[in-house]
Amino acid sequence: MPDPSFSPRPRRILVTGANGNLGRKLVAHLAAAPWCSGVVALDRDARALDHPKVRPAAVDLTRRSPALDDAFAGVDAAVHLAARRPYPDAGWDDAAASFDMTLQAVEALARGAAAAPRFVFASSNHVMGGYKDEDVAPGALTTALPPLPGTRVDAAEPRRAYAAAKLMGERLLAARAEAGGFTAVSLRIGWCQPGDNRPGTMTASGIPGEPGPDTPEAARTLAWFRGMWLSNRDLLAAVSAAVTADASRWPAPAIVVNAMSANAGMAWDLAAARNLIGYAPQDDSTTEPGR
Repeated sequence: MPDPSFSPRPRRILVTGANGNLGRKLVAHLAAAPWCSGVVALDRDARALDHPKVRPAAVDLTRRSPALDDAFAGVDAAVHLAARRPYPDAGWDDAAASFDMTLQAVEALARGAAAAPRFVFASSNHVMGGYKDEDVAPGALTTALPPLPGTRVDAAEPRRAYAAAKLMGERLLAARAEAGGFTAVSLRIGWCQPGDNRPGTMTASGIPGEPGPDTPEAARTLAWFRGMWLSNRDLLAAVSAAVTADASRWPAPAIVVNAMSANAGMAWDLAAARNLIGYAPQDDSTTEPGR
């Protein structure tokens, strides 16, 4: 377990995708966190939470630019949430653009951040989504298992491209962090819906507002999705833990952990997240209304 005496020092945090579903929640949380000294809210436009600790940065993250380097200059950590079409029906063009964003964010942090920065990457449960079609026991989906990207609503549907960019991002971080200069956590994030994010509003399609077909296979898919639910409260706890965790006991400079709520009976194993970053989820899709 992480050292209980370890406490976070003040940090200046950059958040990519700051105007997205996860980004808006995270920026507001960080702005209120005593250990966060400032937030750079990076997105394609300059909209951001009106708060004295928040500085908006309008940047095209798919390519290097002076604005990109300026945004990353002197930050202590980057939380990379930005992606193009962050839903399971994303195509290969979307996946390629998302990977370009990850590459640019990693290199910008390495060039301009403060000493020993942390990179937190919003990877995805979809890296392991193919296991939905397997007979997986509760708690069996550890990060030591081989990746199996792609979640399908039915067996006739092709594998989707969204997870490809996430898996390659994890591999990029492992190689880049091993070369030195920063530490990294890839969070295989569960399903955190926009707004109130209640388990009862999840759908079998994997896309907000689209219920999906009314079939036994879709019902099985919905059960799988509810098993990967991530409450708003647990999302913020997971990212905060990833940013502030003491890396001295990690097995490598870049680690991969699951980030779901403590959903009873789910396939996902949270032991690595608990032990390596001190993540302590509070919510459960089978009992909690969501927050």
